[in-house]
Amino acid sequence: MFDFVDHLKKQKFFGVVVFGSKRHLDEIVPGKNFTLRAFLKKNKIKYYDSEDINKDKNLEKEAKDSLGIAFGAPWIFEKHTVSLFKKNHLLDFMGIDLPRYKGGAHYTWQILHGNTTGCANLQIIHGGITTFHKGEILSREKFLLPKNLQTPMDYFDFISKKEIEFLKKFLAEMVNGKDFKTQNLDETKSSYFPFLNTKIHGFINWNWSGKDICLFINAFDKPYSGASTFLNGKKVFLKNCRLFEAEEQYHPFTSGIVVRNDKKNTYIASIGNLLVVDVVLEVRVGDRFVTPHSYLDDALSFSAVYNSKGLKNKKTK
Repeated sequence: MFDFVDHLKKQKFFGVVVFGSKRHLDEIVPGKNFTLRAFLKKNKIKYYDSEDINKDKNLEKEAKDSLGIAFGAPWIFEKHTVSLFKKNHLLDFMGIDLPRYKGGAHYTWQILHGNTTGCANLQIIHGGITTFHKGEILSREKFLLPKNLQTPMDYFDFISKKEIEFLKKFLAEMVNGKDFKTQNLDETKSSYFPFLNTKIHGFINWNWSGKDICLFINAFDKPYSGASTFLNGKKVFLKNCRLFEAEEQYHPFTSGIVVRNDKKNTYIASIGNLLVVDVVLEVRVGDRFVTPHSYLDDALSFSAVYNSKGLKNKKTK
């Protein structure tokens, strides 16, 4: 949304108004050193900090004769909210391969699955929970991702450039009066993957294969804090995992043991592979990374629910 608003502002053709929540307005813009709120203030872009868009009285005056585009909105738009716009004039921008990746934490799930398909969509919002993410597609572009992308930030950096070009193209087509043809989603190919929270879901299961552990560590890498586990009773985060062939046939009992350590890398035995991660300063050869089963059970049983302020159902553990 930052890139899109920045583009619109520079065009000086469109009036721009932003409705955001504290959760997003006060986050650092990826790759920048300022928040979205600071950017909007500096560039004198009108915005509203809205805890619940469905109860925000400012929307009625702003929605009239406007095109609304939602980017990762923290609210589910109710039908009466959608009715404030002209028919089909409230759209949801979805940077995923619909309907295969409904839900949240899209890049993390894609990395875990080895999925290298990118997609940008503008989807009509009809309002209400029963129609959530089920609207017709107004515009869509699909593309392949380079195989060397490893972390969510890698995905974001590459895909965001594709997405902004997609949005610029849509604007140009709209200004030129294109007659958009809608496309229904094929729900027989639909899948849903839930929202995640790195601190709760990001615990490493050392009983997995080395390949699966490496994918997992990278899936919670930048911009997140990394995949977590314990070393000598202390919680640590692992990042930048590389997969090497096992130097011998490691028994499952060996998984998690630090077999080698140097100034840059920590080498960890796993089932089928040798894992290499950024150095963990407290580690010594022979130490073992361990994740208690209680943390793994909590990760599987916890469903992250977010609202306009952030994680709604926080755990205290």
